[in-house]
Amino acid sequence: MVRLLEGKSAIVTGGAQGIGYAIAREFALQGCDVAFCDIDAAKVAASAEKIARETGRKVIGVKADVTKKAEVDAAVRKAIEAFGKIDILVNNAGILIHAPMLEMREEDWDRIFAVNVKGFFLFAQAVGRHMVKQGSGRIINISSCSGKKATPEEGAYCATKAAILGMNRVLALELGPHGINVNAILPGATDTEMVRSTFLTSPEIEREWIEKTALKRLGTPADQARVAVFLASELSAHVTGEGIVVSAGEMMSQ
Repeated sequence: MVRLLEGKSAIVTGGAQGIGYAIAREFALQGCDVAFCDIDAAKVAASAEKIARETGRKVIGVKADVTKKAEVDAAVRKAIEAFGKIDILVNNAGILIHAPMLEMREEDWDRIFAVNVKGFFLFAQAVGRHMVKQGSGRIINISSCSGKKATPEEGAYCATKAAILGMNRVLALELGPHGINVNAILPGATDTEMVRSTFLTSPEIEREWIEKTALKRLGTPADQARVAVFLASELSAHVTGEGIVVSAGEMMSQ
């Protein structure tokens, strides 16, 4: 079997669960060594051990708060020490807090932007500098359909996911001359713990979201992971600055 990421190494943020975990696992199955970062040390260790056991690849878990530059820089150093290089960065760590715009607390607004935007910036900067030196790399930023459409009570989340798309394009322009491709994935409603705990909170709401899709189903973390493999591999060598919507056609109903 041809493995699309054979000999590559990657960092995946927010990799202990959900989409991040699925991407880390799929990368390892495709021959990639993976370091993944999460704020929960116990989950990071357990998830890394599980993926390493299943795939036979070198997988390390690193506890890191993506909003703190010192911890981000330390995580990147650990990955380089473990693998000797970083070929792929997946910026995935994110949070969602529901609140009407007129009722949102300032501290919640600041927290969402710190994790969803500042965290992406810090990792892109730290890993990007390494990639520039090696003259190659792939950066994949996990945005959301919410970055292109308005969803009630998701004002801060929508704003952060739109900001990611703007940053994605600028990074693509600045890093392209150094052989680095930068692209984004925009998931639609995906069956993850975060989604289930925030807005798919009842069978009725779930059915409503499913009816918005052309394929009549929710996305799975594996759906997003397969697109990440495409963007991380040579199959997407001529693709940069783009945002790929992975939503089962949900965006067509908006």
